Amino acid sequence: MAGPADAEFVAAMDAVVRHLTGRYDVLVDDVPIEPPAKGDLDGRRILVGTGATPAERLFLVAHLFGHTVQWNTCARSRRLGMTRPVKPDEPQLAALEAYEREACRYSQQALHEAGVCDLDQWLADYSACDLAFLRHLYLTGERRPFRDFWQGGRPLIEPLPIPAFTPRRWRRRDQAIVL
Repeated sequence: MAGPADAEFVAAMDAVVRHLTGRYDVLVDDVPIEPPAKGDLDGRRILVGTGATPAERLFLVAHLFGHTVQWNTCARSRRLGMTRPVKPDEPQLAALEAYEREACRYSQQALHEAGVCDLDQWLADYSACDLAFLRHLYLTGERRPFRDFWQGGRPLIEPLPIPAFTPRRWRRRDQAIVL
């Protein structure tokens, strides 16, 4: 998973957090999170595990913001995101993949809005890895190392304009479902 240096991720993370907080009123907090999870969301706040690397932190904030948008604009997406899938059938798997891809598109838009425009390939590769990891986990129940699913040069993600929304807390922290 070669890519930008940690300093570039830290600078991008700072810009994205300022943007999400200032424009969308979405809070981002560093908290201890029980492994193997590295982040979580409740619809109002994005929680990032204190042990996450700079690259993981940036992906988590961007991607969980995408889910935050979904949760606050679409009841169906919110229900889907609050369900822990176990061996989904093909229609469920297709819905989960569409849900993840849409979150990635909002992630790409948020990065661009924050002025982070030089990490598009990194986000595409990271997002594809995340989707492959989740697909394997959903279908087999096996949690393989994330890096096992990494492939560089994945197709770039088309940004999706972020609709107006008001962040709302939809669940308690002790109801964690993010994998």
